[in-house]
Amino acid sequence: MKKLFIIVVILVLVIFTAIFNIFGCDTWVALPDATVRGLLIFAKNSDRTVFDCQPLMFYPRQKWTAGSQINLGRITIPQSSETYATLGSSPYWCWGYEEGINEYGVVIGNEGIFTKPLSEAIAAARAGQGPPAGPTGMDLLRLGLERSKTARQAVEVIVGLVEKYGQFGSGMPGQDLDGAYENSFLIADPREVWILETAGTRWIAKRHEKGVASISNTLSVTSQWDLASHDLAQYAQQKGWWRPTPGLAFDFAKAYLPDLPEWLAQRQRALTRSGCSLGLLKEKIGAIDEAWMMRIARDRSTSPSLDLDVTASSCIAVLPRTADELPVFWWAAGVPSSGCFVPAFVHGSKLPTIVSAAGTFGKKVAPPDRVLADRFSENSYWWLFRDLADKVNLDRPARNAVVRAEFDALEKEFAASLPDIIRQAVNLRKAGKIDDAAEILDAFTAECVEKALRTVNGLRKKFAPEPAEEKAKGVAPSLEELAGVYIANFGAYIDADWKVSVKDGRLFLEMPGRNALELKDPGPDGIRRFVVSDLAGVSFLRGEKNGIIAMKFSQGPQAFELPRKGVVLPPEIPLDRLQKYLGLYYGEEMKETLEIVIKNNCLALKIPGKKTYELRPPDKEGRRYFRVSPVASVSFKETAAGEVESFTYYEGEGELLYKRIRSDTKKEYQVRFTFEFYSLSFSIGTIVRTGISIRPRS
Repeated sequence: MKKLFIIVVILVLVIFTAIFNIFGCDTWVALPDATVRGLLIFAKNSDRTVFDCQPLMFYPRQKWTAGSQINLGRITIPQSSETYATLGSSPYWCWGYEEGINEYGVVIGNEGIFTKPLSEAIAAARAGQGPPAGPTGMDLLRLGLERSKTARQAVEVIVGLVEKYGQFGSGMPGQDLDGAYENSFLIADPREVWILETAGTRWIAKRHEKGVASISNTLSVTSQWDLASHDLAQYAQQKGWWRPTPGLAFDFAKAYLPDLPEWLAQRQRALTRSGCSLGLLKEKIGAIDEAWMMRIARDRSTSPSLDLDVTASSCIAVLPRTADELPVFWWAAGVPSSGCFVPAFVHGSKLPTIVSAAGTFGKKVAPPDRVLADRFSENSYWWLFRDLADKVNLDRPARNAVVRAEFDALEKEFAASLPDIIRQAVNLRKAGKIDDAAEILDAFTAECVEKALRTVNGLRKKFAPEPAEEKAKGVAPSLEELAGVYIANFGAYIDADWKVSVKDGRLFLEMPGRNALELKDPGPDGIRRFVVSDLAGVSFLRGEKNGIIAMKFSQGPQAFELPRKGVVLPPEIPLDRLQKYLGLYYGEEMKETLEIVIKNNCLALKIPGKKTYELRPPDKEGRRYFRVSPVASVSFKETAAGEVESFTYYEGEGELLYKRIRSDTKKEYQVRFTFEFYSLSFSIGTIVRTGISIRPRS
């Protein structure tokens, strides 16, 4: 039982946890019957935090001594006796891969997903009773590649590990529980595809032998599957997630997906992206080739799109069915729309050093919550493309056209040379000259990387601002003027410091417990949107005499005002005219007492023991809207003698009356409350309405 003092709309921002981890990965595939040359073609866009450098790594086949262990960062597990050669894109702090291929032509991509078992595990962990840490989905992906010769065998390897070790823990650098997610996998070999989806230690898998398929950050397997945990349906029934109904088949997605609005909204975003990739695949079915898969990877026709400003890498894997060809792993560092795909080979023996290099943190395995943000280095291929993407975004329509003209020509050049290179390597391999074949493949990759490097550095130089021009525009002084601390007082934030800072000429916003997020230059509406997402951003309010006085956080149609710390606003209404409103007010419907006070030279509504909401001056209808956000408002009623007798609270179409009382008549009530969530039309955050049942304290 808790006291509750008002039905005020509480704006809960789930900022940069579930949805700004929103970084939506997408994986799609065309089986041989759907492609122009009868080869299976696999693709993935990997989306991470903007500093999550993702080098390309190669590990040869290797035998291990008995008792060998693997440090996965979150957990250490036994090594197998032999691991197959793998090539994959690996976050700078992570042992595993976001996407990868092995020497037998098995290729895998994973997606972060959110399930009811995960929600329960996070709640238990916050209470100190959570499950033990397990491998990340990226670790499971690489383990599947190292230990499998077919897609079906990779499914068996991954589910065996999930059943034994689970998968609980953060998959995001610098984050603990906020970075936790579970995983789905798209697993392919030259002949078939498996979609594997997990929920805690349980799983389900569906096989595809023809056509096209696509997955994103949500469960996609419903009532048809080929393999599953033995107690998948029974466990859902036991938990009350599924009620057996005659004639209705068990639906995995319906049973295991969380039904809270933020997760349903996240699912809708994932379905938007997977629907886009699937639609584009079907558009060219029977004629799909590598170039079309690259086109899909660069698509920005939907919101959210497949190609995002936070896309950290992209791959196109081509899997032949005979020994007359070799698999090719086309890889683009960073954002594919401003990047270049270069061919790499798991049957080579090494990669160019710069391709496997990270930035300032380096490439090393570490627990996610202890990882420092990686920073730019000219010795990192990935960071050079990240820097180019940032420069392109300053004038995307014009600059991206220049970038695509350069990189499209390179990709066509690489593709034209590729058949002859593969033919040479295949002939050498058939003659038993494996090392010579690898050398030819390595040299071709190195040549392509060198050409891409020359081009990316030329474009970076082309788009670099002139120092004199920057000074003339006064960019640096204006950024410094915005830097400071702003006070949030809504949702999960109570008098919380949000810090705006300038680093290397770029503006960043940092919230409690979150990584600093870079802000773009202001758009036509004056909003500086996040580099990681255009769905939210900030703008700044200037006072007539005292500079920047507040920051406004905008998200969809909503805006929340954060006053600048240390700034005392001049009274919008003479304070002596506000005195008559001050005092206690009692609401019969809610059985609660509220107080009207003055805060920061503004009239304010105080919820005893909770928060104090500053009010704006009255509009023409007498409504005083909450300064934090114009979602709720109050209006006062006066007697003929000018004495304030009540106020009405408005929120949506609802209203509540609170009558003025003497402080000694304040009543105390016990309340029981439940929260019912209603999703808003924007992607990060929810509105929490409070439903209440009340009885007097005995």
